[in-house]
Amino acid sequence: MEVSSPCFLQPAVLPKPARTGREGRRQAPLSAPGAGAPALGASAILALAALQRKKSGAGRSARSKAVAVQATDAAVDVDAWRRGFREADELEDGFYFLDDVQGLPKDLCGTYFRNGPGKFQEGQSKVVHELDGDGFVLALTFQDGRVCVRHRLVQTQGLLRDKFAKRIFAKGYYGTPPAEGGTALDPRKGFPKHTANAGMIFWEEQLLAVGTAGATKPYMIDPATLGTVLGNEDEGSWNLDGALDSETGFGSCPKVCGTEGCLSFIDQTPSLASTTVKYLEFAPGAWRPRYPKPREFSVGGFTRFADFAITPKWLVLAKPPLKADGLGAAFGKTFAEVLEFDPSGAGELIFATRLRRDEQEITVPVDSLVCEEFANAFEDGGARIVVDMVAATRWELGSSDAARPRWEDQDPCNMPKRSLVRYEVDLKTKSFTKRSLCDRHLGFVSVNPSLNGKKHQFVYAAVAHGDVGPYGGVAKIDVETGEVDEWLGGTSEFVGEPLFVPKEGLDGEEDGYLISVSFNGKEDKSSVLIFDAKDISQGPVCQIPLEQSAVPYGLKACWVPDVTYTPEEMKRKTTLLRMFVKKSTEWNAMEMGFSSFGGQALFQKQGVKMR
Repeated sequence: MEVSSPCFLQPAVLPKPARTGREGRRQAPLSAPGAGAPALGASAILALAALQRKKSGAGRSARSKAVAVQATDAAVDVDAWRRGFREADELEDGFYFLDDVQGLPKDLCGTYFRNGPGKFQEGQSKVVHELDGDGFVLALTFQDGRVCVRHRLVQTQGLLRDKFAKRIFAKGYYGTPPAEGGTALDPRKGFPKHTANAGMIFWEEQLLAVGTAGATKPYMIDPATLGTVLGNEDEGSWNLDGALDSETGFGSCPKVCGTEGCLSFIDQTPSLASTTVKYLEFAPGAWRPRYPKPREFSVGGFTRFADFAITPKWLVLAKPPLKADGLGAAFGKTFAEVLEFDPSGAGELIFATRLRRDEQEITVPVDSLVCEEFANAFEDGGARIVVDMVAATRWELGSSDAARPRWEDQDPCNMPKRSLVRYEVDLKTKSFTKRSLCDRHLGFVSVNPSLNGKKHQFVYAAVAHGDVGPYGGVAKIDVETGEVDEWLGGTSEFVGEPLFVPKEGLDGEEDGYLISVSFNGKEDKSSVLIFDAKDISQGPVCQIPLEQSAVPYGLKACWVPDVTYTPEEMKRKTTLLRMFVKKSTEWNAMEMGFSSFGGQALFQKQGVKMR
């Protein structure tokens, strides 16, 4: 998911199903009028609603085939939701262990890494959009009933500059202006800050924190201490040993192909006339590009792709109906400043071959599609491609008064609804059919990673408490039957991405766990939730409170099997990190006087390994 649309950050004081307790359910597909379902009178509906509220108040309900009944007396706690945009706390010791965790599956062995915005203020200045916040990595290592918890901000050049200047030094990709202060003509203020907050990827022994936009390179992260390992770029990021030139970024939504295990990502560079897309692929075994030059093609107009999908043959993109401010584009403004939704326009599905780069792309005009993220795509024989995605009712990044963060006064009634849809496309005739797979408001969708690019039956997602709003539960959608197996928390509890972790030694599509992190804004507490993917409605098989500190909302996560650490290893590695941090601070102080801009060379790559 490219985080230009923060679907997890949507407050809502809206009617919701009468499920006020921590409740699980299996929801059958809705029957259309006249499809054999008996009509319900008003009295019957009221009776059903009362019965449902009674079940909810008693706690988690039994699994049910009943269709959800809408109630008007329950609403999301918006004040509790807003507390999740908190400044990330630093752990005094850098880590802590939780022993003898009840219910922790014995076969869950490895480390969960999650990234997302975790710092929204420096001095008196605040970001106006949450996606301009600095990256914050949460790591949870599971082994033999024990959990090792640590979290840390990604030490980007932008973060360190802000800290030194005691203000937000440069503008953000999503509209945050630089704070007043410093040299008025300092050109660095006009270059958007690389926050490295979009997600995590582990591939070929490297753990990477990726950025949201622009030609940004990833930052390498030490899996044990979460120290930021200095790469070969001046700012400290890594260009994949030269695979990324100065004009090419890593993208915010890398994917690993379920067929060959290749790492794939796209870079996009918009201009007034067209948008250039580069597709890069790395075969397993080394950080070496599969092809000497990336697959490159142009799409008409200044646009922004939120995500991409892959099949064994095809790269799939969805172009939303947008219009651009030509003058702003000509002056180099960011996509957030230039683009707006065109309600009268039409979207496009674009198919480019992964293997034969000389083949022309195939563009299929569709309806007013706004794709926020892809769940999966697969080839269904010949020229037929099936694409499952989250589609929104309109394209919207969200805006705010420049003096206030948008989550403080955002209108929940104006947020676009997102639902799961399927497009079946015939590439020969350039025709398509579309149908709804799930009408729930949802996001952070995925399939079992072994099925990326292959036919799937189940899609996993975070779902809202009600019709539209922040995500408060976890769901599994059967795309063949339409059945939804879901669990919802309370109205002050909000969840992030449910990450699928395969069970060791099993290869069934449902043979795995879903790991998510919840935030209870009423109690100001965060917890780790672990579900059995075969039966989500039973609720978490294990719930682990993060005892020392709650954490902010997150974005994308990854799982690394069999990467574990003992307390002795963590103590030793943390001591080494602190030595590197001290040395880095000394280098910064020594270089202070060497720039006419007052620290231009500050916080670039130095003679240390980590910071």
